[in-house]
Amino acid sequence: MYSYIWDKKTRGYLLTTQTGKFVANEIRPVFAQELSLTGLGRHFEYDRRETRPLMWAQKNIYIVADINEKSEPYGRKVAQLNKTQYGKPLNIQVFFEGKLRLAPVNIKAMVAANAGIMDIIVADAKRRTKELYDGGIERRDIAYIAFSGGKDSVALLDICHRVLPLSVPVIFSDTDMELPDTYKVWEEIQNRYPEREFIRAKAESSALENWRVFGPPSRAIRWCCSVHKSTPALMTLKRKLRKSAIKVMAFVGVRGDESHSRSFYEDATDGAKNASQLNLMPILDWGAHELWLYIFANDLLVNCAYKKGLNRVGCLMCPESSERHLCLVNTMYPAEIKHYSDIIVRTSSKVFKNATDKAEFIGDGWQARKSGVILQETLAKPLEEDNELKTTFQSPHFQKDLFYEWIKTLGTVVREHGSEQRRLKLPNTLDYGIPFSFNAPYTGGGTVTFEFRSQSEQTALLPILMPFLKKVSACIACCCCEAECTFGAISVKNGKIKVDGTKCTKCHMCYNIDNSCWRYFSMRMPEKSQSRMVKIHSYKTFGLQETYVSTFVEMRERFFPWVDKHPLGKNMVPAAHNWFMEGLLTNNDGRTPSALLDIFERFGSSYSLGWDFVWIALANNSILVKWFISSTDIGIVYTPEQLAQILNNSYPELTESVVRGGLQSLKNMVKNSPLGSDNGVAHCEFKGKILQSITRRAKDVHQLTILYGLYLIAAKAERGSFTVRELLTADVESVFVSPLVAFGITPDTFKKQCEGLRTKYPGYISTTFTHGNDGLEVFPQKHTIEDVIMFALEDIEK
Repeated sequence: MYSYIWDKKTRGYLLTTQTGKFVANEIRPVFAQELSLTGLGRHFEYDRRETRPLMWAQKNIYIVADINEKSEPYGRKVAQLNKTQYGKPLNIQVFFEGKLRLAPVNIKAMVAANAGIMDIIVADAKRRTKELYDGGIERRDIAYIAFSGGKDSVALLDICHRVLPLSVPVIFSDTDMELPDTYKVWEEIQNRYPEREFIRAKAESSALENWRVFGPPSRAIRWCCSVHKSTPALMTLKRKLRKSAIKVMAFVGVRGDESHSRSFYEDATDGAKNASQLNLMPILDWGAHELWLYIFANDLLVNCAYKKGLNRVGCLMCPESSERHLCLVNTMYPAEIKHYSDIIVRTSSKVFKNATDKAEFIGDGWQARKSGVILQETLAKPLEEDNELKTTFQSPHFQKDLFYEWIKTLGTVVREHGSEQRRLKLPNTLDYGIPFSFNAPYTGGGTVTFEFRSQSEQTALLPILMPFLKKVSACIACCCCEAECTFGAISVKNGKIKVDGTKCTKCHMCYNIDNSCWRYFSMRMPEKSQSRMVKIHSYKTFGLQETYVSTFVEMRERFFPWVDKHPLGKNMVPAAHNWFMEGLLTNNDGRTPSALLDIFERFGSSYSLGWDFVWIALANNSILVKWFISSTDIGIVYTPEQLAQILNNSYPELTESVVRGGLQSLKNMVKNSPLGSDNGVAHCEFKGKILQSITRRAKDVHQLTILYGLYLIAAKAERGSFTVRELLTADVESVFVSPLVAFGITPDTFKKQCEGLRTKYPGYISTTFTHGNDGLEVFPQKHTIEDVIMFALEDIEK
């Protein structure tokens, strides 16, 4: 991606030879339709019939190309939309007197002025597209070009069409939630490339129906992308090729400039969204400014939604959308969006005081949920009851036919002659099998009892049985598991799930679709986190501060209990007690200093490596920090009101004082410790003494922080083997939070650090990062986090 400067001559911009990087606010052209729709037009003079851009925008800020008093090019800010809120009129602010005359951007001249650099960029994209195709097609059943109707996919299609064989089809995954203007683009785009095959893929169930069945999606629960996007595309290709299992390669218009997380992508990612699919992203490094130049230069279709003011084209009601986006979509397509806003209100357990309360929830509230806790209808974990070596599971959602289909993914069922009891024979065993019985009463639901031969067998199998039973309780044959299965063992026929036991390898990958099942994951009730979250009250509004650590270093065993002459206040000491335990600064007794305190004693209370160790410990042990990490995105600014709303939506049982006190504790920790420094994990913005916002930051960490974190989560998970893929995400209910999530580390950087650790500490970590594998292993039976702390002390001394 190249940088650019504004160009007053063309009223556009000029690419420079300086390379750029991810920027949060990419530019977009502003057309006459947007000025009319938003009401901005009354502040400007312009030709309302003009089809060329009239100026540019970055999010809510409107810009014209100009030069400053030093004759340097710059983008002059002429207008701004302030705090757009769903259901309320736009608040427009202008930065000039009277009316400003707008002349259209000279597109032809701008394209010509940038032709030299763009020729290089386009040639490189074409070369890379062909290179990716040639390098992978022999190992795939088919390739396809993904099309969404947005600017990225329009440009990608044009590039792919120029270099890929005509046998490569274009697939439009119609989510049933597309903007009306997107459907117009889909109809017209096929006329542009008549010699290429265009295929429309769509889920059998409507989006509205699934919003009712799954609950509305959210930022953390993106079931919609799988159910309505990737799965229909793969199922369509399976039917086209008449195969039950396929390996495909998809050219997708993903760009690193679109988000902080995407800026770390590689242009070929295998199995990231689906185990059967290799995603290829030949325009990954393009910026929006380069993309628009390509579109204008080649006279490509521009979705009218962009001309009306949207900066992205997606679903009508996407949980990833900003409130500005939802506000504009509601203005443009009020009838279409109402169906989804009504479902958001109807499915929520929230009590709305008035219409304003509803509008605020629709604008910025429903997108934050992490589970089914705010839904009227939920799915509870099957009830488990142990009676020595017998374990019985009960659920009102158990169905007999689903139970006997899904159990084939565990093993083979053998029926006892003349008895209702059956045995589950596991693969690669010659034993008698595990006796079990399933009972379906007339009242609905069912119970299943398993009889184990030993406690070790019971302990080993219960963690496998629970995901299976969650799937049984939630399955509605949405086809996601069928698309995910690389062996063709799962199929859906006449709305019924079928498992071919002869093809199933018992890999249990179908259990990993976000906590066993997309529907269960979306509607599940948290098991313990609600009661645990109340614990944030014990911080007494105090965060973990550097002063606490320095005082602990000085006093050590005398720090507890509080006495009259204690350097800290009476309420600070019990708060510090909780923080020290969760940050692993104390041993199990909660009072005596742990080995971690030695780092601060030797190198000072502000030592960065020590605080990194503390942060990864808090990420796994403090429910408040775990919630903060899993509920916020890196680089996004959150106001205290927004954080309170997210916390309330996730835990509606918390009182206002508990929410306020918890967030006060978080603020105090970031403000009064190195965690909030320039090289910290978060940043607080103040206006005077009033907190304005908190922003999480990605942080480069020492490789020993990685090793410390891996041994910490190994103790949490009670295992030493992990894949990079499973370490990339976490939520409040996750067993552990990995260093990748806690510090915003990219997978590529993480792998390099692990390789370095393997070389330096071969007895502590092993990796398998070649040939598409992403596994690693640590050895908690032999080593502990205390050993890593000793390494840290030794390495630092050297």
